[in-house]
Amino acid sequence: MSSSDIHNRKTEHLNLARDASTQMRSGNGLDRIRFEPNSLPEIGFSDIQIDTTFLGKSISAPIMIASMSGGTRESEKLNERLAVAAQAMQIPLALGSMRIALEQPALRQAFQLRHIAPSIPILANIGGAQLIEPNGIKRAIDCVEIASADALIVHLNPLQEALQPKGDRNWRGVSQAIKIVAEESPVPVIVKEVGHGLGPASVSHLMELGISWIDLAGTGGTSWAMIETLRAEDTKQAMVGSVFADFGISAAETLHAISREPEKYSSCRFIASGGIRSGLDVARALRAGATLCSAAKPFLDAADKGPEAIESLVATWREQLRVTCFVTGSTDIESLKSAPLLDSE
Repeated sequence: MSSSDIHNRKTEHLNLARDASTQMRSGNGLDRIRFEPNSLPEIGFSDIQIDTTFLGKSISAPIMIASMSGGTRESEKLNERLAVAAQAMQIPLALGSMRIALEQPALRQAFQLRHIAPSIPILANIGGAQLIEPNGIKRAIDCVEIASADALIVHLNPLQEALQPKGDRNWRGVSQAIKIVAEESPVPVIVKEVGHGLGPASVSHLMELGISWIDLAGTGGTSWAMIETLRAEDTKQAMVGSVFADFGISAAETLHAISREPEKYSSCRFIASGGIRSGLDVARALRAGATLCSAAKPFLDAADKGPEAIESLVATWREQLRVTCFVTGSTDIESLKSAPLLDSE
């Protein structure tokens, strides 16, 4: 695929991700996690601490701006806005796919944000299907250097690629490539889906490959199947994709499933994403077993208004998370993770 093709596709992706029609009808499943209200919390609101660490760096809350932009001229401006806000609010920033930065070095600047965000965790990103291309392993690790990143995300999107015009449909060898990347990368490797979810079987397989950080990226948010359906080149292709708009598994469902076997999954840490829309959602996901939460669409919408809008959104989510801690009698994130639940089977 030419660099211009990638550029045009990424531009279309960003524009369609803003459209309400590409949001899944199914919820994120987190409303089933119901905290028991504590009417006598016996704590002071000012005592509540929601800061934590991620990738060896202090962050103000377990909230991350998820991957979304992939190296277009527009996304360079978007990344700069996200980086300014992430630095100001001291939360991590995950970059979008860096494939175009490898194929068109002139666009690497869109991913070089350390001068804007010197102290926060920044995560590089490459597609799983790109790992099996010539020099794919080396190129993935090059992404870490380009972005001065604290971790490398390998994103998995077989459904999107199957529906995407000229998508990558050869996935033979991707598992072995992930294993090699995890062994050779100078920074932690995080594997994520793009919004259709990673279930318990996939999680177990990734753990066998040496992956200890997994972003579940479940249903409830942006549907990349729908995005590719809207991009279809003909009616027949659109008909194929239309039935997959809400296909997948939510992060909540996966977290619930793995909670039944805590010892089996004890060596792995989970990021919950897919339809995260509030600080209460963050609290629910943390209570379900996530270490961190990430979101894209809310920050994309805010970024259209500028860094201040992003900062305001993060501040709102942080305050909602602190209120949840207060009304459950939790002084910090660790105590929130054991807060009493209603109907928590």
